[in-house]
Formats: sequence, C-alpha cells, structure tokens
Amino acid sequence: MKKFLSIVILAFITSLSAQAQVNDLSEQDIQAFKDRVGEVIDMFQNNLNILAGKKHSIKVKSVYKKSALKLFIGEGLPYTDPDGNNREGVQMQVSSVRNGKVVKRKTALTTYLENLIKLPYAEVNLTQADTYRISNIYKVGDHYEATATIFQRFEGYVGKDKRKKYSDVTQKNIKVYIIPENDYVLGQHWSVRLGDIEVVDTTQE
Repeated sequence: MKKFLSIVILAFITSLSAQAQVNDLSEQDIQAFKDRVGEVIDMFQNNLNILAGKKHSIKVKSVYKKSALKLFIGEGLPYTDPDGNNREGVQMQVSSVRNGKVVKRKTALTTYLENLIKLPYAEVNLTQADTYRISNIYKVGDHYEATATIFQRFEGYVGKDKRKKYSDVTQKNIKVYIIPENDYVLGQHWSVRLGDIEVVDTTQE
C-alpha cells in the first residue's frame, strides 16, 4: 500500500511540473483537452473493471468489450492513423513480476480484452490511481497527439476464501489522438481516441 501511495504522490508532483508542447492552444484549450482525455480514460478503466470482474455474465461483458474498443482508434481493427501510416491494430503491452523480474509482452488490444475476461482467478480487482498525467500535447497536421500516464493496480484472488495470490502496480503510457470531426449532432468538435499502450514500470506488492 505504501508503494502504491508513493507512486500516486510522485505522479501528482510530476503533473504539476509537466509542460504541454503546443503551438496554438490557449490554457483553456489545453485544460479542455486534458479533461476530455481524462473522461475517456475513466470510461476505459470502468470497462476493464467489468471485464476482469466475476460479477457479470459473458453476454454483459461482450457489450462492455465493444464499448471499450470504441474508445480506441480503429476500434481494435487495422487502421490508418492521422499521419497516414497503416497500422495492424492497437497494441497493448502487458507485464507481470516473476521471481523479482518484470516480464513484458505485447498483444493485440482485442486479444488483451478477451484474456482479461478469461483470467483464472476467483476474483479480480483492477483499479486506477485517482491521479493521472496528460502531457506532451503537440500538433501534427490538423490534429493533436498526447501521452497519458496512468497507474493501475491489479489484484488476483483464488479459492473460496478469496486469498490474494498476486498483486502489482503498473505505470502505463497511452498514446492519445485528438482528432477534428464533424457530424450532424455535435457539429465541428474534437474527438479523443486512445492508441497503443506501453508498460513503463511494474512493482509487485
């Protein structure tokens, strides 16, 4: 618990000193972007909690899996990013601590969500620290890109008595696209889409 709180405090201090890399955004624009990105990350985290938990049926989880995919650019399928590059699909890096060593591997977002549903635990808690950091906002062509840093705790329990078998806290960086869109309902607006997610560090509790 002390390690987790230390990470949260560190994230808060870092967020105060982080400077957005922008050319033509006002402080109000920057804050609006950060607020919107935060909302999308919160929605993604809520979907993960439901997919990893054991309280809901596969049918319900299927709905939340689709909801989670809609938050990402390409919705889990191959896509062309705003820079014109063809991508095979959003990639999710996952990690665990084995014998004191952090093991990382990459997997497709769709595979990650399926594996999350099938985790072999009696109970799973997947929670996010209240403090997250959104930095490095910069303009690329007609859109903006940024990096969102989150701190996520994983706890897996086994047996009827729900004994904790494994837990860790992972720092992750999420690629963020802020893209101009136009539709009949909202008119001209900025749409936030999440991209590849990479593991920065994992600490076993």
